[in-house]
Amino acid sequence: MSTKGKSRRAFLLQSATGLSAAWVSANYNGILAAQNHVQKAVKAGQLPALTFFTAAQAAEVDAIVAQIIPADETPGAKEARCTYFIDKALSGFARSSQDVYTKGLEDLAAKAGGKFSALPGDRQIALLTEIEKTPFFRAIRTHTVLGFFSRPIHGGNSDRIGWKLIGYDDSLNFKPPFGYYDAEYMRNAKA
Repeated sequence: MSTKGKSRRAFLLQSATGLSAAWVSANYNGILAAQNHVQKAVKAGQLPALTFFTAAQAAEVDAIVAQIIPADETPGAKEARCTYFIDKALSGFARSSQDVYTKGLEDLAAKAGGKFSALPGDRQIALLTEIEKTPFFRAIRTHTVLGFFSRPIHGGNSDRIGWKLIGYDDSLNFKPPFGYYDAEYMRNAKA
């Protein structure tokens, strides 16, 4: 690809478009399956069916995500349904983390002496602090944050809770010029 005579903006746009197209193409079937799964559940007025977790595991994950991003004046990760995002991720793009979750939940139950979700909040925080350097906690923290801010169609960020918290406007109704390069582009387009 020749870059002679092309602006940096055009080059970056073409590069990003190519990479995005390649990623979407490689993951197209999984993306469609996830979207269809969530859309059907929403239309039926129910929560999506779990695809990886058992109901008992999902209850434990709910308790963990509620401690990672707790509810206060605003809803937290549990209310944003991050558990459903994680569940879909473990059946899709994060399939390689399934063993990390299975072993991590077993280890946490052993440390808790039973159900983590049955412990009082301060004891839950103490246990999560103990395991914060483990692959399990790193994975669930990452997936919780991803689910909290993802597009709702992917199972998390229910009612756009995460987006509302940071003031993100997903309407895509922004008007140009967006920045210096856009303003320059608009001036050159008019000339």
